Amino acid sequence: MLLSIGMLMLSATQIYTILTVQLFAFLNLLPVEADILAYNFENVSQTFDDLPARFGYRLPAEGLKGFLINSKPENACEPIVPPPLKDNSSGTFIVLIRRLDCNFDIKVLNAQRAGYKAAIVHNVDSDELISMGSNDIGVLKKIDIPSVFIGESSANSLKDEFTYERGGHIILVPEFSLPLEYYLIPFLIIVGICLILIVIFMITKFFQDRHRARRNRHHSMQILCFAHKSVLWPPSIS
Repeated sequence: MLLSIGMLMLSATQIYTILTVQLFAFLNLLPVEADILAYNFENVSQTFDDLPARFGYRLPAEGLKGFLINSKPENACEPIVPPPLKDNSSGTFIVLIRRLDCNFDIKVLNAQRAGYKAAIVHNVDSDELISMGSNDIGVLKKIDIPSVFIGESSANSLKDEFTYERGGHIILVPEFSLPLEYYLIPFLIIVGICLILIVIFMITKFFQDRHRARRNRHHSMQILCFAHKSVLWPPSIS
């Protein structure tokens, strides 16, 4: 009996573990889109979709306002030209970088070392948004600035109207998203309650089946005993 109950508990634990792992995997695959608000010299605004990187600091809740500068060199695979010196102490500068030729983390790290407060990496020949990641722990530990990814069409529009040289400015706006715990804890509570109910039901059913089997066995023994007595002492015929 103890072995059977132990097997039931093991099965419930395995189900709980599988569901938890699946939830983590699902939530980690969900992209969180944000926005770039761009203003030209006439204060006409336009909004662009972006996708935050999976490394570096998060954007502040109020967003990050700054002046957009094109990276030189454009791919930022080597040290890039820093922001204008005369405004470097009073203004926040964000650099626009072209994709390809080196890893995303190297591009963002070069932007940080040049003095930019954030980096925007744009796609090439595509408007697909990519979730930028990195596998180099050493580089990841050095990155402090936030970064986002945009499509090529958005990058072309930003270059044409909203750069620092053209009198524009941009605001990187994060999308409000609840921490993982807000999704995970209620899910684990519900799954835990369901598993407890399943275990209780299975244990109850086990004892009911065991009791029914004993009762049937006892009933069968009574029938056998009655039949045996009937053979030994047949009823008298008057």
